[in-house]
Amino acid sequence: MYEIKYCRMIRRHINFLIYMAVMACVVLCAGCADGLFGEDGAQHSARRIELSGEIYQEAVTRIDDNGFSDGDGIGVYIVDYKAGTPGTLQQSGNRADNVCYTYRAANSKWYSYYDVYWKDLNTHIDVYGYYPYANPESVDNYTFMVQRDQSTASADGKMGGYEASDFLWGKLIDVAPTSAALRLLLRHRMSNACVKLVKGEGFTEQEWLRASKLVLVTNLSRKASINMKDGTVKVAGSVETSATIPLKVSDEWRTIVVPQTVPAGTALFSITIGGVPYKFVKNEAFTYVSGKQMIFGIKVDKIADSGKYGFTLLSEGIVPWENDFVSHDATAKEYVIVNSTAGNLRDSIIASYKDLTKVRYMKVTGSVNANDFFFMRDHMPWLTDLNLKNVRIEGVEISGIGNGHVAKYADYELPDECFHNKKTLRSVVLPDVLRRIGNNAFHNAGLTGSLNVPEGVEEIGHDAFVGNDLIGILTLPSTLKKMGSFAFGGCGFVCPLNLPNGLEEIGDGCFSDCQNLYGKLILPSRLKKLGVRAFHNCQALEGDLVIPKYLTVIPDSAFMDCKLGGRLQLHDGITSIGNHAFAGNGFKDGLALPNRLKVLEGGNFIGNNFSGSLKIPTGLLRISEEAFAGCTFTGDVEIPEGIMHLHKRAFAGSENLQKIILPSDLELIDEEAFRDCKSLRVIECKSIFPPVVKKSAFSGVPLQDITVMVPESALNDYKQSGSWSAFGRIIAKTK
Repeated sequence: MYEIKYCRMIRRHINFLIYMAVMACVVLCAGCADGLFGEDGAQHSARRIELSGEIYQEAVTRIDDNGFSDGDGIGVYIVDYKAGTPGTLQQSGNRADNVCYTYRAANSKWYSYYDVYWKDLNTHIDVYGYYPYANPESVDNYTFMVQRDQSTASADGKMGGYEASDFLWGKLIDVAPTSAALRLLLRHRMSNACVKLVKGEGFTEQEWLRASKLVLVTNLSRKASINMKDGTVKVAGSVETSATIPLKVSDEWRTIVVPQTVPAGTALFSITIGGVPYKFVKNEAFTYVSGKQMIFGIKVDKIADSGKYGFTLLSEGIVPWENDFVSHDATAKEYVIVNSTAGNLRDSIIASYKDLTKVRYMKVTGSVNANDFFFMRDHMPWLTDLNLKNVRIEGVEISGIGNGHVAKYADYELPDECFHNKKTLRSVVLPDVLRRIGNNAFHNAGLTGSLNVPEGVEEIGHDAFVGNDLIGILTLPSTLKKMGSFAFGGCGFVCPLNLPNGLEEIGDGCFSDCQNLYGKLILPSRLKKLGVRAFHNCQALEGDLVIPKYLTVIPDSAFMDCKLGGRLQLHDGITSIGNHAFAGNGFKDGLALPNRLKVLEGGNFIGNNFSGSLKIPTGLLRISEEAFAGCTFTGDVEIPEGIMHLHKRAFAGSENLQKIILPSDLELIDEEAFRDCKSLRVIECKSIFPPVVKKSAFSGVPLQDITVMVPESALNDYKQSGSWSAFGRIIAKTK
């Protein structure tokens, strides 16, 4: 029976697996009633050309006539041409960065994690694809391991050792924008060792069948370095001391091997018959060739009455990797497609003869409402993968919630808390038509990978995605206007942060602790409101920070510890800067404070590298604790009139500050206000009443080297003041 299955599988895969076909459908975005494009081909509005997430499988491939096994994933990179010249594949910043396409056997299609769009009607692309899907750490040097034990079978939806070792790669070159399907051919990039044992002399048929046989592949490195740009594979590790265990069907053993050369005189295989070992050695160096099968036919003879065996190499050859007898034979993932009407999702699932308590993978079409979302959340305990791409969300009123309260849910809105604490949920494709994502919608769910928020969404509620393991790419729509507090707080997205230019409000902690977001932080030109700690601890961001003109209040810790390292550009309309707003960024060059600045809270500029002089605006009402601590300003600093109190550590650590001019209203210089200002040599005081100087205000400063200039009428008062008597030289300022 097993032999019949094996032959059937061979026939099914014959003449393919060197050319694995994947079809990527490219579909234009739905336009307005008169079409997305005019007669001149110009694009109307900000909508883009969509690369469909559906890939049609046409060729015979792995498990059946429809292609890959259910749940198989491939990774896709897409690179734009520039001025007719091919672009270069980068780790990130391509048109598509490692987008996962997953095969669903239920309808023989591939689904992308999110849609990808053409740049325009003219720009060509190159497409790179590979299998199995992973998270390559480098497109130039992706480390891939073939499995030691390739005899393990697929189970519970997971690939066996042989399948997991089979790396495939393909590329499409110079593809013009089209609505036709794109066919991407994937080829084997590893090598395949095939050992066939043939019954020789001295065995009866039954003896041969009963004889224990074992083949191991020896003296190999199992670690590979793969260049995603051209699909080349190189050995990346040393030879393993342990042998590789092949996959066995009948008397044939196959092993996925990293392309490499085994030195002459080194054993290629260890063959054991009836407990008697034999090492297969070639006297010349042997090379495992990428994309080829290395076939060895070995006859085994039983030597009468000796308990020994003889081995004879019958054939040896290098052939195309045409067919394979192994595929994903794990239990197929059930992908349930449900067409529902609003409020009737439960009944629709039951009508499809599915056990709703066991459904894991589901695509919903038709319409749903808040009741359906709460049903999925509370009564589908195994729901893992949810596709809502073609769903219409209808509004509904739900009564009886707490003391007769009536909750109202609007059309095209994901309800508040719709998947709150839904730990099983790993993947979601949001509806194409969506206006709002509710508060706590996916708070503390189990989402992984990337997130694509579709065009049309205007608001993302507070805590919408906090508490998930989102470590892929974040795509935000051009229509987005408001993001609530902690909407993405703590998420692990690894991508540039591209904020839509129409965004007007970013809530408290919206991106706080998103430490893997990288690239330049470009704030939207229409941004009007920014929350406390909005970008706190986004440590991978870099470059200049330009505050847009409509943003006049910078809240506490808004950009703290982002480590941007560029220039800070503030506009004159800013009136208030909160505590530690710009601390820990390593900003360089000069700092121009806004002319209309009234409130400057503490610790704002700690951990920066400003140079040049500092001009403090005349309208400033307060200089708080540590306001300019640790800065590297040079030259003179004049404290404006109206400042009565220099708070603790206001200029502490400003080692390059040479002169300070104190206002006539100043009454107190607090503790450590000018601590370690080692270059300070001149203090000019305008007040006729000597300000009180706390004992530690100038600690670490060489007081004997400082000249204090005071009004002539107050010279004696300063000299007799306990606060100023320690300074080396106090003189009257001449007009």
